[in-house]
Amino acid sequence: MVAPHGPRAGYRSALLCAAAAVVLTACQPLVDGAPSHTLLTVAAVLTAAGSADLRQRARRQRTEHELEHLAFHDGLTGLANRALFTDRLEQALRRIARSDRDVSVVYIDLDGFKNVNDSLGHAMGDSLIREVAAILTGAVRTEDTLARLGGDEFAILVEATHGSNEAVRIAERVLAALRQPLDLGTARVNVSASVGIATGDITSTGSSLLRDADNAMYWAKGAGRGRYVVFNPQMRSAAAERLQLEQDLWAALPEGQFRLVYQPVVDLVSERVVGFEALLRWDHPTLGVVLPERFLPVAEDIGLIAEIGAWVLHEAAAAAAGWQRQHPEVALSMAVNVSPSQLGSPDLIRHVREALVDSGLPPASLVLELTESVLVRDPVLAAERLRELRALGVKLALDDFGTGYSSLSHLRQFAVDILKIDRSFVSTIDDKEAMPAILRGLINLGRTLDLEIVAEGIEEELQRTHLRDGGAGLAQGYLFAAPLEQADAGLLLLGQADSPAGEDAAAPLA
Repeated sequence: MVAPHGPRAGYRSALLCAAAAVVLTACQPLVDGAPSHTLLTVAAVLTAAGSADLRQRARRQRTEHELEHLAFHDGLTGLANRALFTDRLEQALRRIARSDRDVSVVYIDLDGFKNVNDSLGHAMGDSLIREVAAILTGAVRTEDTLARLGGDEFAILVEATHGSNEAVRIAERVLAALRQPLDLGTARVNVSASVGIATGDITSTGSSLLRDADNAMYWAKGAGRGRYVVFNPQMRSAAAERLQLEQDLWAALPEGQFRLVYQPVVDLVSERVVGFEALLRWDHPTLGVVLPERFLPVAEDIGLIAEIGAWVLHEAAAAAAGWQRQHPEVALSMAVNVSPSQLGSPDLIRHVREALVDSGLPPASLVLELTESVLVRDPVLAAERLRELRALGVKLALDDFGTGYSSLSHLRQFAVDILKIDRSFVSTIDDKEAMPAILRGLINLGRTLDLEIVAEGIEEELQRTHLRDGGAGLAQGYLFAAPLEQADAGLLLLGQADSPAGEDAAAPLA
């Protein structure tokens, strides 16, 4: 031992003169730099050479302190961990009855973190977590408790008069800070967060308040991500329904509850079916038919989307290949929607390749549809993934063009083959105006860039006529057919084969 603070000769003399042991007070720095005052029981042990050696318990006590620190702090970020956060939350809730301060929890979950891990590696994922932790630290007050609960989940404990208002201000600062790209050294990453806020009362427990904030966070994800939602009690029943939906989803694929229906794509000039879009349906044992907008966001959150997406690719490719063999006279295409999680995962390339090989479908017959919101979430990664898909020979379609993020730069950057015009623009066609200017502009833009144009949501003959005359080559909608079961789609193709070109072979089935 090196004797702390004081003349060593004095310590040595005292020890040699002592009959048993000497009690000293030592001041030593801890891991975080704070001083630690420790009582040392020190005894003299004579070696063979007659010198005194000090034996003390400080090392063990220091080790115990370090272990205690590790038990209550996150090893990656140094923030409080779930155990420490829960303890402080329980203490804060016990103070509610005798204080005018509210207790709020801000629950933060990063959007798309799994994509970073999958595409850039876990080391880069760790760097992202540390960077986000630093951003969150700058957004909270010194009296708040910021914790990493695990993975990409963080929480902030806020105690303040009108605490829910302060929690909202913190959430707004967090979201604003995360809108800027994060520099991770070898990569720049765009990341957003979904934030839930819950404020406790005298009936709240730590676990119930955390659960309420977590529920609100999932509402934020469902509302479009990159935003915050304040909890209200009606969310509890919705949370129970969501939990049941999650459990049911895990069983849906193994038990064969998913099926595909097929929306025809029609050539507006020849009026013939030239392709289909595969649409997913879930035949739930008690809820009946569940549409994808209800269950796909949940599947993304629980990590099932890649498995479901691979199944859709295989089923759709197999159906298209079968129809091509039966009707070789038709250059039939099959369109499949790609979700944000799928695009971010390197498994997408393998799944597409396997679907093509297993089915025998020519790559150029497979169309992968993506929305602009998917592409702009991480433009660099999206551009790289699209290059890999192009190398396979498949076609790429930009879905719902004209809504939200539309820009000419996206069309140039992502080099798609097909432009799908959203039904909201098609519905503006009426008797008073042959072609609304914005719709005409979208079609002309696509034609200038040598893209195929698909107009969605055609429901009236007038719309078909104006779109055909305006230069939109292809269309989908209930005017031609509702989404069809595989057998009915086959019958539609069979009837078309028996009809001369120009007849209304794509009329709705009875």
